[in-house]
Amino acid sequence: MNDNLRIAGAIITLIGIFIFAFGKKLFLLRLYFGDRSVFSQIFWGIILIIIGLGLLYASGVFFIK
Repeated sequence: MNDNLRIAGAIITLIGIFIFAFGKKLFLLRLYFGDRSVFSQIFWGIILIIIGLGLLYASGVFFIK
């Protein structure tokens, strides 16, 4: 089960980083969010990053063995 959490956490974190970093520059992301400002891209990027890091934390990635 931890492997599934690690994979899901990594994917969600990468999607969040992608939205946060490139939301302003990529036109398709702006169309998807339907907002002319980049506030929603920044907001949802941060939310996805937090969720992804939470999943990674729950899977035990950050613990030293």
